[in-house]
Amino acid sequence: MATARRPLWFAAVVLLGFVAWVAADLWIPIVAAALLAFVLRPFVRALEALRVPVWLGALFVVLGSTAAAVGAVALVYGPASEAIDDLPRAAARVSTEIRELKEAHFGRNAVSETLEVIEEISAEPTPAGARVIVERPTLEQRLMSMGIAAATAALAALLLVYFFLVHGDTLLRRLVEVMPTLSDKKRTVDMVRAVQGDVSRYLLSITVINLVLGAVVGGALLVLGVENALFWGFLAGLMNFIPYLGPLVTSGALLLVGFGDPDASSVAMALAPAFTYGLLHVVESNGLTPLVLGRQFSINPVVILLWLMLWGWLWGIAGLLFGVPMLVITKLLLQRSDDGQDWATLMETRRSADALA
Repeated sequence: MATARRPLWFAAVVLLGFVAWVAADLWIPIVAAALLAFVLRPFVRALEALRVPVWLGALFVVLGSTAAAVGAVALVYGPASEAIDDLPRAAARVSTEIRELKEAHFGRNAVSETLEVIEEISAEPTPAGARVIVERPTLEQRLMSMGIAAATAALAALLLVYFFLVHGDTLLRRLVEVMPTLSDKKRTVDMVRAVQGDVSRYLLSITVINLVLGAVVGGALLVLGVENALFWGFLAGLMNFIPYLGPLVTSGALLLVGFGDPDASSVAMALAPAFTYGLLHVVESNGLTPLVLGRQFSINPVVILLWLMLWGWLWGIAGLLFGVPMLVITKLLLQRSDDGQDWATLMETRRSADALA
């Protein structure tokens, strides 16, 4: 029976991927709202245990989390602007140092001379008769357009979060009512409750771990004298939601900052920011996160990379941020489904001794 349903499952997965790609602008706020509702649900339940009405508790939680997020963005906005402005200058300093080092060791070559000639030609004024003016949106206009779109999506997501928190249990009761038998009703309730609890615990734990990592990285960089250390700590915590690629990008940016710092008098000083972040990330990924989450949420790195490639292609940055939480939810659902336990086992990462046991 399960074998006969596999073509239907495959067709459903392909159709779901096509719909996610075509309607990305619609689904991204919905997925963001669902994940955020999982994170905030324990706080709403805690207020409900104190006899606060669900609608009022959800309102307090949504408004409080929104205020915290806006405050965090306002806090790092200034350092972020300075860091973004400094990155091109840091890259130019690194490029100049590399070129001087090459010329000192290998001398001038034909390639560098050709590049200088091209720069001189491009610097010459173009005759007025041959001038072509192409008007493009300025950076400020593009940022304004992106900001309006992001604010609209964020507002829609916040409204969805509130309604998920208030009416999510009602939706579950309606789902149970349409189940044909009593055993199906009981199995559905048990599965949904277990997945809700596991997903909330996972997302809340990952969020707290990344906040702690960002605070520790920012403090360590501040001790090292790195400019805009607050922003780099915030970026380290945010990018840690993207396994492998996020830490790699953060390390590369800190390498650029270190080698572009004019006050770095040695290679060790230039490497210090990236090395410090790498050391803290290793401690977090190999010690703190496995200790907090345990083996239940462990997933094979190959599966994670393939999944991130898929959702990065479908949704871009949003797919990279939401990819791993969606993968964890998928694994938890498969674990509690009769036809999906083999797939859940395939996704896990286990030691050879465990597999032979």
